[in-house]
Amino acid sequence: MTVTTPDGGQRPGLPSRTSILVAAARALGSREPDESVRNPDHLADLLIGPAELDLISDHPLSKLLSQDPSDGNQNPGVVMFLWFMLLRTRFIDDALERAIKNGATQVVILGAGFDSRAYRFRDLLKHCKVLEIDAAPTQEYKKRRVQQVLADIPPNLIYASIDFSKDGLGDVLQAAGLRREEKTFYIWEGVSMYLPENGVRETLRIVASYSAPGSSLVLDYANRLGIEMARTQAQGTSVFAQAWGEPWIFGVPDSDGVEFFRELGFDPGVPVSTTNRDIIKRYTMRRDGALYGEPVFQKMRAEAQARAQAAASSASEQQADAWKARATEGLYWLAELTVPAPAR
Repeated sequence: MTVTTPDGGQRPGLPSRTSILVAAARALGSREPDESVRNPDHLADLLIGPAELDLISDHPLSKLLSQDPSDGNQNPGVVMFLWFMLLRTRFIDDALERAIKNGATQVVILGAGFDSRAYRFRDLLKHCKVLEIDAAPTQEYKKRRVQQVLADIPPNLIYASIDFSKDGLGDVLQAAGLRREEKTFYIWEGVSMYLPENGVRETLRIVASYSAPGSSLVLDYANRLGIEMARTQAQGTSVFAQAWGEPWIFGVPDSDGVEFFRELGFDPGVPVSTTNRDIIKRYTMRRDGALYGEPVFQKMRAEAQARAQAAASSASEQQADAWKARATEGLYWLAELTVPAPAR
């Protein structure tokens, strides 16, 4: 992968900067004094050092990691980013533990970036085959960093590089030794929004057709309205991603993705919006009962709804109401898709 700089220059051979950014957010979140809302990815703070922060030097997080964690509370964009990384990390961690408990013997991390689960969950995964799949520049950089800061690589971890422009995911899985007859758990975190729709569809089709019944895939994703609204933001993760040559381009066509995922061969379960109050309470409640970042969350939600209303002002009243309703339902989602048994 070649990363484009904000001034249009190229950074060949360097890792995806958004992969560093999300790991930096997990690192800062892992320093939270309140254990109830501390990001569980404590290894991110080892993986992200000065050289990595230099690659995201134009983002506020690059400075905050050298300061007291509470200083980040003064930046609404950072607070919300840390909040989302907390929720997303815990949601996927829980899904991983549940999948292993339910008999998954293989774990595949698609677009792994600086994911640390193969190391954080070393004991849980010791009897599983674990595959990390990513573009070679990001993967090779990450491997070097792991070797620098961690004692060793788990013996059951396999790194498999992929050239998304020419390699088929099925071929890469087969070459890495994935056993199709065994139940597999896939993690696809922070990836789908960066891919064209045909790439998302092809990845999901391969997972659904390649995997044993009962296998599952956990992912986060936006819907089309979420992508449209991200483009209107003056600040935020998607703005930096765009500047770094990693724009958000894909959102599921329906509000929650249920029909989209079903069409591609999955049982979509019940996707959860990141505005869902139950999941917010489960993953972001402080010891004192207050929710992490709640004042900022309310303000940004109101601003998002206002933007949706403004964008729909030239449309009919019925269209404007539909736009506002979709914004209220949620723009960003988490889901665990399951490969069903063949119909008889």
